[in-house]
Amino acid sequence: MAVWVATTGSKIPEDAIRAGYETDGRPLFIARAKIHGIMTSGKCGFHLPGAHIPYGRKEEIINQYEVLVLPLRKPGFLDWQKACLRPLKKEAVFDNCAYISYCGAEFSYKDYEALCTKHFE
Repeated sequence: MAVWVATTGSKIPEDAIRAGYETDGRPLFIARAKIHGIMTSGKCGFHLPGAHIPYGRKEEIINQYEVLVLPLRKPGFLDWQKACLRPLKKEAVFDNCAYISYCGAEFSYKDYEALCTKHFE
């Protein structure tokens, strides 16, 4: 099972789940942080000064945040699932879209994928 691990700055924990890449190929990982009292997801990386969280049409940089980690010894796996206009979890999506930060700004997308856990019995 995936777990959230607290960190700061550009320190990415071992077994962090890679979510994508920058345009230059540097890896990005899944982050979350509280911003204005709301736990919000975003991105982080070894090259970034903290978690980049989309909020209020811009990209906020948060120094203390959590990274999603999947210890290799745990059962199950993660998979990206299409979530177009149907939130996988009601609390996970606002306004029926996903908010993404890029180049210092916040963008919203109606067609997106969400990372889901699958467990083995």
